[in-house]
Amino acid sequence: DPYTQQIIAMEENFEIELEGVANEVIKTGAEAPPLAQQVNTIMLREPGVLLLGLLTDPDTARIMAKFTRETRMYVGLRQPDSMLALRAWMQAVGDAKQAAGSVAAVVNQRLVRSVCASCRIPYTPDPAMLKKLNLPADKVTQFYKHSGQILVKNQPQVCPNCHGIGYKGRIAVFEVMVLDDEARALAGAGQFDQLRTHLRKNRMILLQEAALFKVVEGRTTISEITRVLGNK
Repeated sequence: DPYTQQIIAMEENFEIELEGVANEVIKTGAEAPPLAQQVNTIMLREPGVLLLGLLTDPDTARIMAKFTRETRMYVGLRQPDSMLALRAWMQAVGDAKQAAGSVAAVVNQRLVRSVCASCRIPYTPDPAMLKKLNLPADKVTQFYKHSGQILVKNQPQVCPNCHGIGYKGRIAVFEVMVLDDEARALAGAGQFDQLRTHLRKNRMILLQEAALFKVVEGRTTISEITRVLGNK
C-alpha cells in the first residue's frame, strides 16, 4: 500500500512499472558508485519495502542484513535451488547467525511451457513410473503429452492454437522455503542436513514436486519439466 509505506525497487533495467512502487535505476559504469553505496543511500529514505533485482556483491548483502528489522527486503539471487540460495546469502553477509536471522523465506522459481489445450494427447502413465515419482497410481490416472497436430476430417493438421509447437504460453513453478525460528537457528549453526529434515517435516514442497503437480493437473508434460529441471 503506497499510502502507508514507501516501496522502492532497484534494478539496472525496468521492464514493467508497478503502481505504487518507486523505481530506482542502478547506476553502472566506471564512474558509478558501488552498489552497496547506492543501497545505503536508498536506506536513508527509510523505505518500508526494498526490492533488489540481483545481489552482486557481499558489501551490499552486509548492508541489507543490517536493515531487515526496519525494512522488508526482497533480494534476487541466481542459484540452482533455495537451499543454495540461502547458503549464498549467508556467505555474502559473512555472519551466519545474522544472515540466517534476517531471512523469512526463500522462493525458487522456474518457468515451464504450458501444453496446448487444443492438441494435447492424454495417456495412462506407467504404474512403475508413478511409483518412482511418488505419485499414487490409484489417484493419478492420466497425463498429457504435447502433439502440435489436430485431426480435421480424420486428417492430421497443424494445430492453429500453438502453430504446431505443442505448447502455448508458460506457467511458473515455485519452491517456497519458509523459515521459522528453529529453521533459522539450524541455518545459523550450519546444520543444513538437519534444516532440510526440519523443512520436510513442516511439509515444504520441493520444486520437482511442485512441477509434478502441474503435470497431474494437465497443464504441462513430463518431458517439459525434465527439460527445464534437467533431472533425468
